[in-house]
Amino acid sequence: MNSTVTNETASEGKFTDELQPGTSLLQGQYVIESFLNSGGFGMTYLAKDSLDRRVVIKECFPASFCTRNDTVVRARSRTHQKDFKSIVRLFVLEARRLSKLKHPNIVGVHQVFEDNETAYMALDYVDGQDLLDIFDEKKRILAPEDLRKILLKILDAIGFIHQQNILHRDISPDNILLDQSGEPILIDFGAAREKASKASRALSALLVVKDGYSPQEFYIAGSEQGPASDIYALAATFYHMVVGEAPPNSQTRLAAVAAKEDDPYKPAGAMVAGYDKEFLEAIDKALSIFPNERFQSAQEWSIEIDVEKRIEHALAAAQNDKNIDLSISLLVSETNRVVYAEKKLADNTSVAKAEVTEKTKSTQDQPKVDEFVQSDSEMNLDENTLGRKRWFFRRSRGERTLRRFWPSGKSRTEHFGKAGL
Repeated sequence: MNSTVTNETASEGKFTDELQPGTSLLQGQYVIESFLNSGGFGMTYLAKDSLDRRVVIKECFPASFCTRNDTVVRARSRTHQKDFKSIVRLFVLEARRLSKLKHPNIVGVHQVFEDNETAYMALDYVDGQDLLDIFDEKKRILAPEDLRKILLKILDAIGFIHQQNILHRDISPDNILLDQSGEPILIDFGAAREKASKASRALSALLVVKDGYSPQEFYIAGSEQGPASDIYALAATFYHMVVGEAPPNSQTRLAAVAAKEDDPYKPAGAMVAGYDKEFLEAIDKALSIFPNERFQSAQEWSIEIDVEKRIEHALAAAQNDKNIDLSISLLVSETNRVVYAEKKLADNTSVAKAEVTEKTKSTQDQPKVDEFVQSDSEMNLDENTLGRKRWFFRRSRGERTLRRFWPSGKSRTEHFGKAGL
């Protein structure tokens, strides 16, 4: 799917780095208005969509791997073809992941599409300035309380993306915008660049680090990175806003510590006044050179600097403890019920087994009367002799003589006479 462009220079087939104003994308759904910025991974433009709304278009354009002829983007050479396609694929995958993030302090992704043999994403247009411009131009004064509120909102935003197993990887003053109402918006995720840099040695050139803001683990290929990495970059950003300059390069700091020299970092708490002690000390902790010494989550940092957050956390912890106690109580009750039921079943089983055993024993102890009578009748004994033999047999077993055993149907006295035996 090719774009159309009304720019005269581009139509003549000349090579240009950026798309020209008037270029149409996605069959006219978006029209480029102006070029905004470029980086190692792509370019951004201001554009209008088909409903005449302003949007920001981000184009996948890794300049070291590709070039443009008119509007079409192609690999610089055949040797770059495979790597370029890998970059485009990762760009699309990451854009789709970001499009699912819905948070008031994270820039929204409207659409992800392919055109000009590369990929694009359409983003919210934020009418405002980034923190770096605000600081440099001094157009807006950010009081300590303003910075604290901005920091808390950005902490909430990065805590949200960390819960989705996503890292920003490119937090810096120029990637936090303040809109006209003063609401901070986090933009320009670097996750796709980081993934691309791991795809091959050639793509490692795409790994973007910013001296002063990137933690030391971002400089080391294959190093472990996590939420604490974003926390370092965010702390460096607010260190800049408070102190007036970025902290020393994290690699320089790491080298000094490794050489058992003093860390060149100067704590914010010792350099400025007018801020809460907890606020500055939290920045210093988040800027610890080693990840395990920083805050391990955005929530942990928020609790450290905000009283309301601390109260909410304490109440949640108390409720959790209460729920745990209730769960334990229910578990104990259920366990007792099961144990009682099993014991009762075992007792009933034992009684049943005992009754069966007793009945079996009783049955085995009874004489085989039919066989006995049959053997006696075969001996042609008279009735009186046969009766006595049965009676003696029963007496010898210590049992009562049953009336039905007497062939005459009479009692023993009646059968043998008053003299008995």
